[in-house]
Amino acid sequence: MAINNITDSALLVKKSRRTIQRYIANGKLTMVRDTLGKPQIDTTELIRVFGALSKVSQKKIAKKSQHVAANSSKKNNTIKLTTDELEDIITRAVEKALSKAIPLLIEHKKTAPIPEAITSTAPVAHKSRKSIRPIPLINRPFTAKKKERKNGYAAAFGLPNVITEVIHLRIMKLHGEGFTLREIEKEVSVSQTSIQRTITVSA
Repeated sequence: MAINNITDSALLVKKSRRTIQRYIANGKLTMVRDTLGKPQIDTTELIRVFGALSKVSQKKIAKKSQHVAANSSKKNNTIKLTTDELEDIITRAVEKALSKAIPLLIEHKKTAPIPEAITSTAPVAHKSRKSIRPIPLINRPFTAKKKERKNGYAAAFGLPNVITEVIHLRIMKLHGEGFTLREIEKEVSVSQTSIQRTITVSA
């Protein structure tokens, strides 16, 4: 048989939640607890104490369970990201990768031994044809160029790329007046993610 919470159990026997809780407290009704510690009651126990269950209520509960399961499945399978959110995720991933790679390259540069000079076999003519000396060639270790930071207002203040000075001031003004992220988004036409990051950086 099925297991129901107190609300659904009360609906099945057409009693109030308080009545169900009183029956549990008095020991007339046996209940168990789920993994979260919430009380659950088996339908066989409800039938034993209260008799036949309401068929209408059973249909309502079954329909509600199907609706919850369908919504849960949709939420688990669908992830929607705006262009700004996707750009922000990629930017953070690249910055994180570079922050790990650059120190390693610098450390390698400091500790790597300089190769011995390789003598070129090609003679070089000087003023005197008799004095021909080879020119030593030195192999230098490869040094990775650091990524240049973008110039501009957003980069200077650590804000998302889409934020200009005008938008920045407008966001902070609306935020100070108590506007929600959704309301600010309508006013400045910038994603809520960029707005939240702007407020966080400016706080």
